[in-house]
Amino acid sequence: MKKAFAYGDPSTESAVRRVNDVRRVALIGAGTMGQGIAVDLLQKTDFDLIFLDVSAEALNGAEQALVQRWEKQVRGGRLREEDAAARTGRVTYTEDYKALAGADVVWEIATERGDIKAKIFELIEQNVDAERLAAVFSNTSSHTTGELAVLFKSDAFREKFLTVHGYFPFDANRLIDVMRSTHTSDETFTFGRVFADQILEKTVIAMSVDHHGYITDPIFQAMGAGISWDVKTSKDIVQLGGLWDLFTANPFSVLDQTGHMPYTESSRHLGQALPKTDRLRGLYDRDGAHYPDWIARLEKSGHIGVATASRKGFYAWSTNGRPKPEGVFDPASGDYQAIGEISRDEFGSYFEAAERDSRAGKVKSTDSLIHVALAGDAGGRAFRRYALPICLYALDMIQERIATPGQINIATRAGLRFKVGLVELVDAFVADLGIDGLCDLVRRAQDENSDDPRVAEMLDIDGRTGPRKGKPCLLHEMKQRNITRLLGYGKFYRTPVAELNVDTGRYVGCYPDLKFHAPSPRDRVASIVFNSPLRGNVFNHANVDQLAHAFSRVFAMHREGACGAVMFSAAGCEMRMLGADAREFNRGWYVREKGYVPLSEEEAALSSRNAVGLFRQLQTSPVASIGVFGEKWGGGAEFSYFLDLRYDVRTHGFVFDSVERRASWQQKNNYNQPELDYAILAGFGAAGELKRLGMGDSVVFEIFDQGITADRAYQVGLSNAVFDDELEGLRHAYERARNMAKDAPYSRALFKQELSRVADDEALAKETGETFNPEKNPFISTGLLALLDRGAKLPKMNYSCADTELPGWSYPAENGATEEEPATTTPPTGGGATSEIV
Repeated sequence: MKKAFAYGDPSTESAVRRVNDVRRVALIGAGTMGQGIAVDLLQKTDFDLIFLDVSAEALNGAEQALVQRWEKQVRGGRLREEDAAARTGRVTYTEDYKALAGADVVWEIATERGDIKAKIFELIEQNVDAERLAAVFSNTSSHTTGELAVLFKSDAFREKFLTVHGYFPFDANRLIDVMRSTHTSDETFTFGRVFADQILEKTVIAMSVDHHGYITDPIFQAMGAGISWDVKTSKDIVQLGGLWDLFTANPFSVLDQTGHMPYTESSRHLGQALPKTDRLRGLYDRDGAHYPDWIARLEKSGHIGVATASRKGFYAWSTNGRPKPEGVFDPASGDYQAIGEISRDEFGSYFEAAERDSRAGKVKSTDSLIHVALAGDAGGRAFRRYALPICLYALDMIQERIATPGQINIATRAGLRFKVGLVELVDAFVADLGIDGLCDLVRRAQDENSDDPRVAEMLDIDGRTGPRKGKPCLLHEMKQRNITRLLGYGKFYRTPVAELNVDTGRYVGCYPDLKFHAPSPRDRVASIVFNSPLRGNVFNHANVDQLAHAFSRVFAMHREGACGAVMFSAAGCEMRMLGADAREFNRGWYVREKGYVPLSEEEAALSSRNAVGLFRQLQTSPVASIGVFGEKWGGGAEFSYFLDLRYDVRTHGFVFDSVERRASWQQKNNYNQPELDYAILAGFGAAGELKRLGMGDSVVFEIFDQGITADRAYQVGLSNAVFDDELEGLRHAYERARNMAKDAPYSRALFKQELSRVADDEALAKETGETFNPEKNPFISTGLLALLDRGAKLPKMNYSCADTELPGWSYPAENGATEEEPATTTPPTGGGATSEIV
C-alpha cells in the first residue's frame, strides 16, 4: 500500500503520519539486495529514489537491471510504457554523498564489514539533515544494532538508527527483520515497523532484544556452516546439503544466488563477536578460521556465485536463460564435476521420506522429517549432526527471551521458506517421542559425534559442557512445567495459530498469514488483515485455521463489551484477494509429469463445510462486519458476501477484450467467480449468498461468466461504497465500523434474526416488546437516554454481554473462545504437529 493506516491504534498514529510524509529514500549500495529493494519501492510507492554507490560500474549495472525489468513487464502486458518511464524517472544514480541531503530515509545495504560501514555512516552524518531524517536503516546479517549504532558520533543519528534486513530475493520474499538497539527511540522503532509492514508489505519480525543476525540469519548461516567443515568432495555438497532440501533448499545453491560475501563476512564477524554462551559459536571459529579453506579458495578465485563473470560458486551455473546448476565444485581436485545423484544406499531415508509424503498427500511434512531423524543411515546421521543443533538453538532463543516461538516459526517459514517451521518440528518431536524421547535422540547424536567435541558441545542439553555449560536446555523446563508444545494449533487443519508465552504459561494468538489489530477502548473496532500479498492472500487451510482463531478473539472481546465491529482488509497493492488455494485442490504436491491427483469427495466437501461454517458464524453474530478490498476472485469474493457491508477500491490493469482480440488498460473486475471454467463449483457459497443479497439471476450470471467492476457492483447494490485510493477506503470503512460498533448488542442480535427470516409481523411485535424489557435487554436504559435527555451528559453504555443472553446467538467455544489458554492442556498426538484447539 502506498500509504500507512493506524487501524485505531493510538500508539502508532504518530509513526503512521511520519511514514506518510516520506517522499525520498536513499539506497547506499547498488548490488543484488539494493536492486531488490529498489524494485520493491518503485513498484509499491511513489517515492523518489537516490541510488548511491562508489562504483560507477555497479550503478550502471543497477540502472540496466531496473530498466530491463520494466521493459519485460511492458512486453508482458503488466505495465504501461508511461508507467515504466515514470519509474525510471524517479531514480537518481550518483556517487556523491551530497545527494543524500534531502532524504527522508537512508538505507545502507553496501557491505557486511563494520569498518566500511563506519566510513559510510560518517559520510551520512556529514551530508544528511538529521531533523528531516525519519530513520537510517542498515542491512546486516551478523551485527547487532548496538554494534553499528555506536559507529555514529551523534546521538541524533543513533536514536534514528535501526537494522532492517530483507531476504533474497527481496521483492519476492515475505520476511523482513526490524531490530532496535538501546540507542533507538521508541518513535523510530515504531516507524520502522510500520514502514516495513505497510509500505514494503512484508511479514515483519520486530525485535526489541538486540541479537546477532536477528532470528533467521544465524539459522541459515548454520545450515551451511555446519556442513561446510565436513565437505571433502563434490558429493558432500550435494548429499549433505541435500538434507536441507527436506526443509527448503540446499544452502550452497542459495548462497550462489545471493553471493558469498554476506556469508563469509558474517562468518568472520560471528566468529569474533558471538557471545560465549551461543551454542553455534564453534561453527565460526575453528583454530582461528571462520570458514573452511575450500570456501576461502573459491572466494580468492572470484568464484562467489551466479552473478560473477565466471557464473561459478559452489556450483557452475548455466549461461542462458534462468540460471540452472550444471556442475558442482569438488574441493579435493579444485575442479567442477558433474552433479551426481544422492546415493539411495547411503541416504535411503531421504527417499523414504518423500515416498511417505507422496502416499499421504503431504509435502515435506513433520512425519517425513522425524522419519529421517530416527533413521540409522547416513541421512539420519546427517539430520542428527546438522539439524538437531539448530533445533536446540531455536529453543535457546526462546529460553533467553530473544525471540518467541511464533517469531521463530514464522521466520523459518517465511524467510527460509521451510515447509514446516522449526518450532512446529520441535512440537512434533515432543508429540511423537515425548520430551524424554527427544532428549534421548539428542544424546544419541552426541554419542555418534563424540569424536568431534565441537559438535558434541552443540548437542549438549544438560548444561554440562560447551557454550551452554550451566544452562540446561529449555526441554528440561518444559518437562518440569508440563509444557508439551510451544505453539497452539487450529481447530480444522491443526496449523499454527498461537504461541506460548513462556513467562505466563499461556497461549496467545500468533498468525503467519493474518494481522490482528485489537480494538481500542475508544473505537471498539478490531481489524483483521489478510497478509500474504505475494500469493494474492489466498484462502488455504492455514488461513482458515487462523481466521477461526481470530474470530474467537473477536467474539470473546464482544462478550466483554470491548469489541462491537470488525473491519477486514488485505495487504498488498490494490488489496487483492484470491480464492481457495489451488495447490490444495491436488492431493500432495502437483508434479506435471504425474498429473492431477484428485482429492476425495470427503476432503473436498470438508474444505467447503469448514470455510462456510466459519463465515456463517460471523455473518449471524451480533458483531458488525465490513470489508474493504480491491480485486477479488473465487473464495476471496465469496468471503465478502458474508459481511454486513462491502467497500471497494477500484483496480486497473490490462484487460483482454475477446471481441476486439486485444488488451487495453482499463478498470478491472473487482468481483470474479471463475469456478465453472475450471469444472468446479464456488464452494464457499457464492450463488446462495448473492441471491440472499438481492442479486437477480442475470447479475449472478454476469459475475460468474465475466465478472463485474467495483462501479458495476455499486450500481447493482452489491458494493456499498467505491474509492480510488486504498487509504481512503480504509479510512471510510473504519469510520463506518466505528459507528456500527455503537449498536446495542441485544438490538443488533434481534436485527440479525429479522434479516435471516421472512417477514413475521407477530414475531416483530413480540421482539419489539422484549427490547423494552430491561431484564432481557439491559442496554435499553442507557440507549433511550440518548433520545429522552439530549441536553444531559449521558452515561457511557456498558456493552458487556457476559451476563446477558442475546437472542438467536450463543458465543462459540469450539474455535478457542478466549485469546489466552493455559499451556498444560493435553499434548498433540500422532505423526505431525497436531494439537487441540487454542
